[in-house]
Amino acid sequence: MTDKQSTAVAVSNNTVTNNTVGGGLYIGSTVVNLPSFDITVGAETLRGLIEQHKRLQEDDPVYQMVLEELESKIRTAPSRTVIGLEGKLEAAGRQVYLQEALVSSQKAVKVIARYQHVKAYQIIFNHLLGLILTRFNSHILPLLRTGCDDVTIRSAINSTIIEPLYTEVSLADGFVASDVVEGMLYFLTEKCHVEWV
Repeated sequence: MTDKQSTAVAVSNNTVTNNTVGGGLYIGSTVVNLPSFDITVGAETLRGLIEQHKRLQEDDPVYQMVLEELESKIRTAPSRTVIGLEGKLEAAGRQVYLQEALVSSQKAVKVIARYQHVKAYQIIFNHLLGLILTRFNSHILPLLRTGCDDVTIRSAINSTIIEPLYTEVSLADGFVASDVVEGMLYFLTEKCHVEWV
């Protein structure tokens, strides 16, 4: 067996080996270098934060800080002009995302509204929303600004935001569907936290 054969992705007896996320995304002549995320470390950290948060009393300053952080993310950013989700995507020339964005954003709104008072989900939502903001600004916004096509943008959103964060929450014994994670991106867009231009 050659070195190339030993590192190839292989599926046998329902086992996947050597399947890592990261590296380059090749779309035609475009190469997008994707970051790698150690999902197990993130999941363990998130699990620890959830357990710590559950033990806090409601008058604890740390508990209050978490609630304030979450509240700041689910409210409209005060320093930006509100033009709505449709206006944001149109301004960025990304109307192709609109129907999917409207549906997934509404799903995220419902999940956040229903579970934002559950201690474990206060941490999960704060964690997800914060990482979505950071990863979008670090990895997706530069692609948008260089004019990458929609296939590249969607692939980058999926591989840097949706799939790793969905998996991380699942490994931390939480549950948030992947379309809700995607919806949180559009929710943050609608609330003026994420800028597409």
